[in-house]
Amino acid sequence: MASAVFEGTSLVNMFVKDCWVNGVRRLIISGRGEEEEFFELRTEWSDRNVLYLHRSYSDLGRLFKRLLECFPEDRRDLSKSSLLEGLVRIKEAKDIEVKLNEVEKLLKNTINMPWKFSRSEVVLTFFERSPLDQVLRNDNVHKIQPCFQSPVKISEIMRSNGFCLANTETIVFDENVPQDKERPSSTDSAEHS
Repeated sequence: MASAVFEGTSLVNMFVKDCWVNGVRRLIISGRGEEEEFFELRTEWSDRNVLYLHRSYSDLGRLFKRLLECFPEDRRDLSKSSLLEGLVRIKEAKDIEVKLNEVEKLLKNTINMPWKFSRSEVVLTFFERSPLDQVLRNDNVHKIQPCFQSPVKISEIMRSNGFCLANTETIVFDENVPQDKERPSSTDSAEHS
C-alpha cells in the first residue's frame, strides 16, 4: 500500500534510529482527578536529532491499531508479531521496572520492523513531538493538571544507569546544618587525615 509509506516533506528519508524508556509520569487527565501513566521516551532519529516524548499505554494500543488499518494486507502477520504480545505483557506487568522494560522492548521491536512498517507514516508520526510533549518540555505541568493537590498524587519514577529513583521517599533539607566553624570536632577534616 503505497499511501501508507510516509513521504511528507519534514521526514523524507528519516527514521527512528533508537529509543529508550527513561521513566513514567502519572498525570491527571480529567477534571475528576483521573490519572494516566505516561512513559517518558528518549528517541534518536537518523539525523542525530534527539526528542523526549511522553506516550501512554493507550497511545501504544493506537499505534498497533493504526498499523493494522494502514496495512490490511499484512493484518495476519502484524497480529502474530511481537507487538501484540508486548502490549499484553505491558498491561499485565505489576512491577514498574518490568513494565518499563516491556515498553522499551515493544518500541525497539517497532522501529526494527521491516521498513515498510518502521518508516511508515504511522510509526514516524507516533515518534514526533506532540502538544503534550511540548507542554511537559516547558515544565508547565500545572497547565494540564489543574487538580494537582499533593506530590503523592504524581509518582515520577526515573531510570538512570540502572537505578530507579522515586519521589515517594521524603528528603529532608535541614537549613540548620552547622557551618564549617560551628562543626563538631568529630567531623573536623584535620582529625581524619
